[in-house]
Amino acid sequence: MQKVRVIVTSERRVVHDGVAPIIDSALHLKVVGRKGAEVLSEAFKLQPDLLVYELRTADDLEYATLVRIKESCTWTKLLIFNTGILKKESVNRYLRICNGYLQGPVLPGFLLKAVELACYSGYFFFLGSSKELPKVRRIT
Repeated sequence: MQKVRVIVTSERRVVHDGVAPIIDSALHLKVVGRKGAEVLSEAFKLQPDLLVYELRTADDLEYATLVRIKESCTWTKLLIFNTGILKKESVNRYLRICNGYLQGPVLPGFLLKAVELACYSGYFFFLGSSKELPKVRRIT
């Protein structure tokens, strides 16, 4: 069975060096790409199955980068993670382009489960504070 190819990107070396080995420890996952490489060109060159991206500021520049990745690598799934709480507006716009969101710190088992869900399900995976999220009304 072919392994799922994953790029892990973070501007902080300690974060990358913590997340990448956890993902690489799974039998069906393989971390690819050069540490510290520019994410857009690396994703375009390698065309990974999954991109695990540390969201630092949730600003327009980071959002535009993720949109460009999604446009140039249409089959690549995006899983974003950060240590802060995203506001409702940010969550709503990332919902449109990403396949999952993790709010750290995250236990290794949760990280691997989130990666699996992002890769193999058609659902958006959310593990974080929902304080700022809009209430969803159920239709019965």
